[in-house]
Amino acid sequence: MTRRVPRSPVYVLLAVLVCLTFPPQASSEEETLPADYPASLERVLSVQLSRLSTEGPTLDRLLQLSELYMNIADDLFNDEERKQLAYEAASAMAKRALTIDERSAHAHFLYAASLGSGERLKGLSKGGLVLGELKQHIRRAIELNPTHAQALQMMGGLCAELPWLLGGSDKDAELYLKRAIAADGRFTNAHLILARLLMRQGRLAEAREHIESVLHAEHPHYPYAWKHTFRPEAERLLNLLSK
Repeated sequence: MTRRVPRSPVYVLLAVLVCLTFPPQASSEEETLPADYPASLERVLSVQLSRLSTEGPTLDRLLQLSELYMNIADDLFNDEERKQLAYEAASAMAKRALTIDERSAHAHFLYAASLGSGERLKGLSKGGLVLGELKQHIRRAIELNPTHAQALQMMGGLCAELPWLLGGSDKDAELYLKRAIAADGRFTNAHLILARLLMRQGRLAEAREHIESVLHAEHPHYPYAWKHTFRPEAERLLNLLSK
C-alpha cells in the first residue's frame, strides 16, 4: 500500500466523519413509506415512547427507538439544533441497549452511527476523542456479526478517508465495502463510497458498475434517502465519469 502523507488535525476529523456525510442510516425504512413520511416518524415515535413508559425497556424496543431518532434527525429535521438533540437521543437509546446486551452488534453500530452523526454537526473540537470510540464500537459490531452490512460500510468509509497514520487503507476500505455489498447490496451508500474510492484510483469502469447499481437499485433500503440523497449523488458521479 502506498503510504499517505499525514494530514492536519482539521482534515483528520473531517475524514473520520466523511462517511457520515451521506449518513449510514440506522435501519431499513419500509419499502412503501406512509404518504406523509417523514412527518409520520413523530407519530411512530410517540407510540414507541408510550410503550417504553408502560412496558419498560427491552433490547428490541431500545434499538427501534434509536433507529427512529436517527431517521428523524436524517429525514425530518432541518435545523441543526433539533438534529443534534435527535442524534443524542439515538445515542442514548443505543447505549441503554448495550447495558441490556453488550453482544448486540446492531446496538454497537447504532451507537457509533449516532455518535458520529452528532459530532459531525458539532464541528471539529472533539474529533480525536470521537475517532477511537467510533472505531471501537464498529469493530465490536463486526466481531459480533461479520455480515453486518452497515457496520462494514461504516468501517470501509473510515478506511477510505483516514490518513495512513490513523489506519487509512484503500485496500482495507475496498475489502470492507465489498463485504458490505455482499452482505446486503441494498444499502446503496456502500456502492457510492466504493465508487468514489475506485474513481480516485482511476478504476473508472469498476466505479461505473457501482454507480449504476445505485441508479438502478430495486427496493433499496431507505427509499427516502435513496431518492433524495443517494441517487442524486450517483447521478453526480456518473456525470463526472462522462466528462
